[in-house]
Amino acid sequence: MPIISDRVVLRAWRHRNQTDKIHFVVARADGSTRRLWVGEGHFLYEILDSHLLAIGYTGPASGNNDPVEAQDDTEAAD
Repeated sequence: MPIISDRVVLRAWRHRNQTDKIHFVVARADGSTRRLWVGEGHFLYEILDSHLLAIGYTGPASGNNDPVEAQDDTEAAD
């Protein structure tokens, strides 16, 4: 089984009033990035949520903590 040595998830955060979603940016193999989101109940939500909690992240401090990305915001697939 191959091992992916590069970071895939670059950033993760929550928007204000969206406690059931985690937005995140992933790195693609071609070097570009893609902004995605995942909802509560999805296995990736549980993984990202546990990492955010481990670093003490509790959500946005203001309404302007949304990283700017060139790509659209797309839901992660199952």
